[in-house]
Amino acid sequence: MKIFIKYAFIVVLVFSFSTAAFSRASRKDYFLKPQIGFWFGPITPVYKTADDVETDLGAGAFVRYNTSMRDVKFGIDTSYQHYESNGVNELYIVPVYGNFLYLLPLNLPVKFQVKAGFGASWIKIYPDNSSQWDPTFGTGIEVSFPAGRTINIALRIDYLYIYEGHIEGSKHGGHVVNAGVSLYFNLNIF
Repeated sequence: MKIFIKYAFIVVLVFSFSTAAFSRASRKDYFLKPQIGFWFGPITPVYKTADDVETDLGAGAFVRYNTSMRDVKFGIDTSYQHYESNGVNELYIVPVYGNFLYLLPLNLPVKFQVKAGFGASWIKIYPDNSSQWDPTFGTGIEVSFPAGRTINIALRIDYLYIYEGHIEGSKHGGHVVNAGVSLYFNLNIF
């Protein structure tokens, strides 16, 4: 009887480990890898900013890295945004900001991520030909789906607030909404 229990225990152990080793990873696990990617889409000034400059196209890049919390990532985003107006004004913005992303725990084929963070934006204004760095706060949402184990495709919407309260005479900050299509890669470095 003891030998039967011993062999039964070994069979259960082998079966348990082989099931875990050969089981297929879920789709959600692909999103838990470090990521690098880029986006392209419309950049839209809103509120008072829309009175000064026009909507245009922009592009950006990002890097995301896992944290010790399973569904939370830390990301760094940057983009290039150029706005023209019907008048003589032109505006260049290059935001660089860090953010935390949270993968919402929904059991769907697509994954929803929300994010929030802060950083700074380099701003160049024409015809004044002046440039400066201003604090920037951002938030957003992303809907993504895997196109294999390595590639993900996403739709994203980001809201950026460029704080200008430190400038004498500034009445409001800059408000920008970025919408775009993202393509990013899950890095298999671990």
